[in-house]
Amino acid sequence: MRKERGGESHPPLMPSQAQQRSADPAIGERLAAIERILRTTAIAAFLLLIAWLLRDVLLLGFAAVLLACLLHGVASFLHRRTGIGIDWTLAFVLVALAALFGGLIWWRGTDMISQAQQLTDRLSEQVARLWQMASNDAWGAGISGSVQRSIESVTNGLPGLATGVVTSTLGIGGSLLVVGVTAICLAASPRVYVNGSLRLLPRGWRPRGHEVLRETGQALRHWCLGQFIDMLVVTLLIGTGLFLLGVPLALTLALIAGLFNFVPYIGALVGAVPAILVALAQSSTLAMWVAVLFLVVQTIEGNLIAPIVQKRTGTLPPALTIVSQTVLGTLFGVLGLILATPFMAMLLVAVRMIYVETVLEGAPKGDAPKEDAPHEASPGSEAAPG
Repeated sequence: MRKERGGESHPPLMPSQAQQRSADPAIGERLAAIERILRTTAIAAFLLLIAWLLRDVLLLGFAAVLLACLLHGVASFLHRRTGIGIDWTLAFVLVALAALFGGLIWWRGTDMISQAQQLTDRLSEQVARLWQMASNDAWGAGISGSVQRSIESVTNGLPGLATGVVTSTLGIGGSLLVVGVTAICLAASPRVYVNGSLRLLPRGWRPRGHEVLRETGQALRHWCLGQFIDMLVVTLLIGTGLFLLGVPLALTLALIAGLFNFVPYIGALVGAVPAILVALAQSSTLAMWVAVLFLVVQTIEGNLIAPIVQKRTGTLPPALTIVSQTVLGTLFGVLGLILATPFMAMLLVAVRMIYVETVLEGAPKGDAPKEDAPHEASPGSEAAPG
């Protein structure tokens, strides 16, 4: 027994007890780290589950953001050129779009409906003819049988699907209405939604968050601009070529090809199918020339027009574009396929700014956004409403 101050004696601590006391803080830190990891994992899993359950709503929301970026970009362009308030330029853009579509329906609405019906009948006849030709061949009969069984399995599920669509709250028309109204609200007051989104972040992260929203908005707007130019050029070239070749319903087929060109690569292939089938009803030679026309137009668009447009609007690597279309199309269907490329454009910007520049390279946080500032003239600063 050894003497302590004050005359009291205490037995010496055993080595195991001393080591246990010194190890207690380390064990506590490890347990706290494990707890943080488990809590973060649980929150992430919960958010992923909610996102999966609300995937259709989230896709519609992203479509509204995409349309809002385009509307606000055009309104900001007019604002810079004319000096008129951005609210007035946005109202002008909306009125001009309404007048354009209304005038088109009033002028050519009946003819468009008639041509659409004719196109449907021609495509149905041609598909039935090709199906009959394939069924007469031994090799084609096996393929046609497999396709027919697949169609029957899908058809059997259509009544339930149709019932769900009819009895759903929104439906297709309601979804389009929600996207349009939401896009107008976002484009009219983007700062409200930007600042509201930034308030969800810790105060120190808000300046960088504002930069990320600004850059993603610019990326979405530039992508929309580039695709619109591509669609316009493809529509004009295909329409002119089909007219010169004497293909029936040339204007309708050109509009279909231009609309499908909104989806890169896959849309170009799908958009050529109706024109080739209609031409095949006339002659196989005409169908061959139509296929050559689409090949030439897509070659010109991909090697001449697209590089010029992408100098200003930016581009995506083809492999990432195709992979994103495959993944989102598989997970979310047609709407996921349509929105896959702009979503990947936004995701690339976000990953570059949040992870590469901020985490890996330690980019500066930037200046915090002023929440009470008036509308800025620059469209990029408000183009990503959240």
